[in-house]
Amino acid sequence: MPTPRDIAFQTLLPWQRMYDPPFLPERTDAAWEGLSPRDRAFAFDLVTGVMRWRNTLDAVIQYPLRQPLDSLDHAVRVVLWIGAYQLLMQSGTADYAAVDTTVELAKKQRSTVKAAGLVNAVLRGITRLKPTRGARLAGRLGRNVFALDFETDVTLSADVFPAVSAPDAHLAAVRSHPAIYVQHVRKIFGDVQAGEILLRNNVRPVVTLRVDAAAIDVPANAGLAPHAEAKQFLVASEGWNPVIEDLVQRGVVSPQDPTSAKPVRALAELAAAGKIREPGTILDLCAGLGTKAIQLARTFPGARITATDLDSQKTERLRKRAAQMGISNLSVVPMAEVASGKPFDAVLLDVPCSNTGVMAKRVQSRWRWPSLGGEGFAALKKLQSDLLAQGSSLAGANGAVVYATCSIDPAENEMLVQEFIKGSTRKCGIVEQESTVPSLSNSAVGMRDGGHYTVIVAE
Repeated sequence: MPTPRDIAFQTLLPWQRMYDPPFLPERTDAAWEGLSPRDRAFAFDLVTGVMRWRNTLDAVIQYPLRQPLDSLDHAVRVVLWIGAYQLLMQSGTADYAAVDTTVELAKKQRSTVKAAGLVNAVLRGITRLKPTRGARLAGRLGRNVFALDFETDVTLSADVFPAVSAPDAHLAAVRSHPAIYVQHVRKIFGDVQAGEILLRNNVRPVVTLRVDAAAIDVPANAGLAPHAEAKQFLVASEGWNPVIEDLVQRGVVSPQDPTSAKPVRALAELAAAGKIREPGTILDLCAGLGTKAIQLARTFPGARITATDLDSQKTERLRKRAAQMGISNLSVVPMAEVASGKPFDAVLLDVPCSNTGVMAKRVQSRWRWPSLGGEGFAALKKLQSDLLAQGSSLAGANGAVVYATCSIDPAENEMLVQEFIKGSTRKCGIVEQESTVPSLSNSAVGMRDGGHYTVIVAE
């Protein structure tokens, strides 16, 4: 039977090109079958941990290695990632156990069996760097230290990272992001906040749940606590469990981040304050799996909600979810039917984006960001602009258009909206606009993603 390390190795093995990381298996994937809940959690942590920390792991592995890292067979590099991650980032695994089990992993794989001695030597070389955890000193940077999270530094006995005087290269190593993305974030937020945002992307995220029921008696064994900032949100700081699964299946709670919920809440608050017309018909144009569509149906029980998306598999899952929850005011329809129907009082556009506000959860997104390139970014912005124009055309007179992303990049948010308004054939005005950066602390009950929304009224 495969061990958690075997599964982590097989999952990470396809990751040869930095900008093309593998997709994570879902909880129901056959790869996890046969593992106990504890072993499944361990395997998942190995995979996601290596994905977060690849650059940092590479820098530390290179130090005791007597050849260029890129000259290694890729399978050997994957084994070293797994071992180094346990030595540097995981708690609860003794050094000797991390080294021994990783060497055994190398011996089990046909592609790495001959490199078991090298794996042993490199990992023991990392232990001689004496990685030591201590209280984090905010803003501290050095060639022998990296921040594990907002409270903890890991100090090494030698200088293994690039010089602090080369901030892009240094942060790329100690915060484990592509250097080109580090440069991009520094330009937007400045060195201090950029460093904190990059660090946030390495903190393990928590499960947050929107309460959909009018009242909820939280089972004591659910491991849930109220969110510190967002009303009607719960936090599962210890992760997913069968009790939470049951609550979700019964429609009592829905997985969602507080920042993701802001666009729909803003629409409701503006309508209640009389700043926009109370919508009787609402369209979710990019519904996906329907998190916001269901939120709309719950928030506006007297309105008719229409959800659509180009991905028919996602809309089918949404249709089943809505039926399971007994939601009667939500219809899931093909895109063509929306285009030929009557205008809506409000249109929600949760558009595809670069995911820069949710990199802590979508661990692959930081590596895929540079692969967009100049043409890729231009295509993404054109798609966002086209969807905004389409959404505006589907809104009736004085209808509200809610544009939302999970990005913290102004080029996809405020700047794009302004460009749209300037070029729109309809007179449009911004009613409300808000950008949120991810929470910058270890507080589980205060965690939130980054994102943006703008509410526009088109005459």
